[in-house]
This record gives sequence, C-alpha cells and structure tokens, in this order.
Amino acid sequence: MDTVPGRTPAYRLPRRRIPGLVWSVLALRQRSFATDSTLAVTGVNPQLHIVGADQIPTFGPCLIVCNHYGRPGFDTWWLTFSIQAAVAARRGPGADPEIRWVMTAAWTYPPGSWRGRIVTPLTRWTFRRIAQVYGFVTMPPMPPHPSEVEARATAVLKAARLARQAARNGGMVGLAPQGGDVVSRLAAPPPGAGEFIALLTGAGLPVLPVAVVEHAGRMRLAFGPPFVPEILPRHAGRDELIIDQVMAALGRLLPGAGQELC
Repeated sequence: MDTVPGRTPAYRLPRRRIPGLVWSVLALRQRSFATDSTLAVTGVNPQLHIVGADQIPTFGPCLIVCNHYGRPGFDTWWLTFSIQAAVAARRGPGADPEIRWVMTAAWTYPPGSWRGRIVTPLTRWTFRRIAQVYGFVTMPPMPPHPSEVEARATAVLKAARLARQAARNGGMVGLAPQGGDVVSRLAAPPPGAGEFIALLTGAGLPVLPVAVVEHAGRMRLAFGPPFVPEILPRHAGRDELIIDQVMAALGRLLPGAGQELC
C-alpha cells in the first residue's frame, strides 16, 4: 500500500442502502450494479482519484481487466464498486453502463479449518445469489478442487456466452485474473488465465486495463488504452504469452510503472 503516513482512506457503505441490498439478495430481486456502485463510492473518503478516464469507451463492448488489489480493511468489493462507478460515469447516452463481473464462487481456506467448514459454504450461497441479482458469473477458485472441475467448465461456458452477448449488445465484462489479493506488486495469475482471456476477447471484446491501488492517501484507478492481445496459434507457451501482455499493460498503469510479477 502506498499512502500518506497517518492517513488511510475510509471505505463505508451508506447505511441506508444496506437493508435494500440484503433484501434483494434474499429475494433474488434484480438490481443495477452501476447504480449501487455509484452510491457506494459516495462513502469513500477521500474520493477516488481517476487517471485516464478518457480511455473508457463511451459506448461499445470491452473486457475490463484489473489487478486484484487488497489489504486488511480494504474489502474486495470496493475494487468492483470503484471501477463500475468510474466506468458508468463515462458511458454515453444509450450505452450499457453495467459491468458483468466474473467473480469467485466462494472464499476458500486450508482443508479442515473452521473457516473452510463455515465461511466457504456461506460465501458460496451468498455469492451465487449476488451473481443472480447482478447478472454476474461465479467461477470456482483456482486450482479447482477435483469436485469442482465440472462446475468450473460450466462457469467457463457461461462466461463465454456472457462475452458473446456483450459483443453483440455493446456490453462489458469484468475480470480480475490474479484471483487473489495483492497489496504492493503484480502477482502472476494461475495457469489458464491467459487462455480464459483469449476465450473472452475472441468473442469480440477488446481489453480495457485498469490498475487499482491506494496511493498518496487515496484509492487510485488508472485506465489504459483498450487493446486486443496478440493471440498466436495454440502452443505450449500461449497461455503465458497472453497473460504477460495483459499484466504488462496493468503494470504500466501503476505508480512507478514497470512493476514486476512476483
């Protein structure tokens, strides 16, 4: 984390919005993630620092790819709230402002831990319902547990279908390929992330990179120019080549560009 000493950004959901959100999850009532995110970031103090907003397409499809920044006290949902709010503010009249995220299916812990027995099933139930409310796709964590291989294959098919719909309708899909919180450096995503990105971009979605980090006492979002990764015919190193292009684009957007993968 790169913040001003003694100053840590505060992240608070507006309390008046929480009961309605909880009820929607319980009742499976559809909600706008763009609207909820825009309201949520009003509780961020100081407000977001957005760099490169002019790179956000005012209309048309894209695959938004971000680093999976996180730290104690910074819950993962602020990553998606902040990106969604910034993108929605930029989209033009008639353009779809919603990002449909590919999200984890559950929080996982070491086998036999009490969190694994209690938190994992609870988050699996909750995340499945959140995905239904907002039109997201849940994906089992990597590497998949042997019992989840079929579920992961089904999730990949759903994500591919979502990407094709976005390409046709000018929509957006969101992805954090690292799949785990990284505080200060870019961590390499798990094997298969490059091929998954190739599947989504192959549907007609250019990549819009956005790097998120806390810098100088604020949450900083930096958007880069959209691009289409170079995807060569299938060979042994194709997965790494694709993800290298994406992570390099994210690294160039972080303060002190040129972050190395760890």
